[in-house]
This record gives sequence, structure tokens and C-alpha cells, in this order.
Amino acid sequence: MSSREYVPALQRVVTPWETLVERGLNTYVTVDQVVLDELARTNPDLAVPDWRYPPGQHPENDWAFATQVVVSSVINFAFLNRDRERDGEGWSMTDPHTGALLSGSNALHPRILQRFGEAEDVTSADIFKLAQKEAFDEFLPGVPLADQRMYLLTDFAEGLQDHFDGSVHNLIDASCDAAGDLRLFNEGDGMVERLARMRYFGRAFFDTSYLGDLVFPFNKRADLAPVLIYGRSLTSKTLPRVADIDQSGAIPDYRLPQAFRAKKVMTYSDELAHMVDTLQPIERDSQAEIEIRAATAYSTAYLLGGINEVRADAGQDPYNMAHVDFWLWKMGRELKKNGDTSVPHYTETTAY
Repeated sequence: MSSREYVPALQRVVTPWETLVERGLNTYVTVDQVVLDELARTNPDLAVPDWRYPPGQHPENDWAFATQVVVSSVINFAFLNRDRERDGEGWSMTDPHTGALLSGSNALHPRILQRFGEAEDVTSADIFKLAQKEAFDEFLPGVPLADQRMYLLTDFAEGLQDHFDGSVHNLIDASCDAAGDLRLFNEGDGMVERLARMRYFGRAFFDTSYLGDLVFPFNKRADLAPVLIYGRSLTSKTLPRVADIDQSGAIPDYRLPQAFRAKKVMTYSDELAHMVDTLQPIERDSQAEIEIRAATAYSTAYLLGGINEVRADAGQDPYNMAHVDFWLWKMGRELKKNGDTSVPHYTETTAY
């Protein structure tokens, strides 16, 4: 058990993982804190991207960017394909505007930009239209879990219609405090709180897993949207300041455990290692899948805390989740470029 203090969103995933380990019930995954401490001591030089490059990936207009990344986060999951060797990221499409090959999640944002342009808002009517089968099949042809994506878009559009006058812009505005600063958490009215709550948006952002009496509120896609907005806000003259970015939870998508495993932070049991290395499906909400994500969230929280302790001793400003998540995501994404033979784990899920 660690004595480190965490913000509530991180504590809520740290505690159940530590409890699972304390009970000796982590069957598939172990975490090496010594390696995490060594990684923290390197105090890496990290930056937060503002998502202005490359051209054509995201809108130039800052409010268009903010509203579109909220929409994209509804369906930003499950781009893996077991049929492709080594990296497993096999879904791709030809961009009808440019003729370029778009693959994985890198296809999502340019297609959303092409759909909604530089408009500063996306409405529920826009989203309902996109969630129709013919429109969606043209939007992301052959994408995995297409039916689930359309279903979640519909849930999100209905929530916008019922609670925010059908406007993503209104949702963001409603998540700002009296000073005009965007909040992730604000006594139930923060952006993450609203996105993750089923009474607002049904299952559009729902991402909580359970092992017996242990609850793991991962909230990957609900946390992702404001982290992306924070990155753009750093160079924006129009977006609100994200006042409590330090309160963000972890963002345990499939690239982070790949990076942690390559760094020897996370070790898989022989059974799980074989399943991952041969891209066998790991059942959604199985103990193995939950352990991978729980260990990832815990490791991310522990690492961020460790780096910030080092930075505090050096008189340096602290990092937040936007710094660490982008660093780890790139680390996992670039493994294949460096000739590493590791692969991400394969789970058909709407969570990440």
C-alpha cells in the first residue's frame, strides 16, 4: 500500500487496485513500483500538445475543436483488428477528400472535421443525422463496433437535447464556474461529472467495471475530452481556462498498458501474456481485462505522483494528466516504429 496522496478521481482507481493486491487476488497482472520510481526519477521533459498540427487533423477554430473533441470522445474506441500482424491496429479507410489512407483513431478526427467544418458548435440534430446507418457507414466505413458507436451517439444526442438545448457548446458552458473557468469537477456540475453520469447521457461515456465488491470508475473517454480541450486552451484566446486539470483521472486506453509492459512496469501472467501476444480476444469485463486497466490506471497515478515529487524537490512546476498521458500514449504508439514486437491487448469494448 502506498502512502502517497491522490486527487479523488485517481484515488478511486488506486484504492480498489491496492485492495485487490492486498487480498492477493490480482491473478493476471503485477505492478513493479521500483521500476515506476526509477522512471519517475528521470523527471522527463514533457509537453502538452495544442492539437493544431498536422493541418487537416483538427479545426483551426478553437471552439470548433472543443465541441468536436467532445463528440469524437463518444466514439473514440476499438480500432484494433486481430487480423493484422504485430501491431493489431488494422482498421483503415481511404479519405474520400484527399485519397490518403487513414488508420485507427487517426481517421476519426479528420473525418469529424470534414463533417462539421469550422462551426463553433455541434448540435444534437447534427449528431442524430450522423448516427443513421447510411450516414455512419459513409463516415467510417467498415469500422469495428459500428452499431455500438451509432447507439452511443444517439444516447449523447438525446442527452444534449434533454439537458443542454441540443448544444455541445452549451454543455461546455454549463460546466464552467462563476469565474468562467471550465471545471472537470464542480459539486456534480463539472464536465467529467456530467459526461460520466448516465442520467445525462445514458451509456455514451459510461465506463465503470466491477470485481466482486471492488468498483473501478475508469471513465477513460469522459476524462479524455477535457484533457484535449485543456491542450488547445493553452494557446487559445477564446476557450475557457481549465481550472482543475490537476483533478483529472487516468485515461487507461490500450496503448498505455502496452507501454508499461514494455518498460517492465507491468508483468502479465504466462496465460495472459500468451493471449496478448497472439492477439486472442480478452473478454470485456473479465478479470484479466479489468486487471490490465486497473493496473494501468494505478501505474499512471503512481507515476504522475512520483514525477511531481521529484519536480517539487527541484523547485519545478508540477505536471498534470495531460502531460503524462500523452507521453505514455506516444510511448506505446511508437513501439512498433522502433521494431518492438509487443502488441496491445485485444478487447472488443466501447470503453477504450
